[in-house]
Amino acid sequence: MNYSKKLLPLILLSLSFSINGCTVAKKPTNARVYQHYNPINIKIENTAKSLLGITYKYGGNGPYQYDCSGFTKYVFSRQGISIPRVSRDQAKVGQLVRWNQLQKGDLIFFDSSSSSRVSHVGIYLGFGKFIHASSSKKQITISNINGRYYKKHFQWGRRLTNYGYVRR
Repeated sequence: MNYSKKLLPLILLSLSFSINGCTVAKKPTNARVYQHYNPINIKIENTAKSLLGITYKYGGNGPYQYDCSGFTKYVFSRQGISIPRVSRDQAKVGQLVRWNQLQKGDLIFFDSSSSSRVSHVGIYLGFGKFIHASSSKKQITISNINGRYYKKHFQWGRRLTNYGYVRR
């Protein structure tokens, strides 16, 4: 029996571990990268997605109907983060985030065709997707931020999941 053919892959694997270290996942040292792995952001995403399909209603504050800011207020409150009730006030809290800095769990704000004031809010999920209570779709849904309407009306994001805003 030719043992060298069977042992070669094991030897190479052993060498790889000794050269690269045995740990598979190291804690990222870059704060921007680490934010993506923030467990609170994952909980925000999971809470938000658990409400997919719930009916949109202007002024809705849950639990069976939400408007956009009622939805975000509820999702963040489940993580111990208190935010104002309406989108234009939510747009003033937390750390300002520009388009190219968006990360999972950031609040994102939009104006409308009829006004330059903030009139809509959602939660960024990453990879160009966000979740929101949509008045046009009449439910909580996931949309593409790069779609023509949303890209045109995007104002800014706000990050609330940094250490300064979260009660642990």
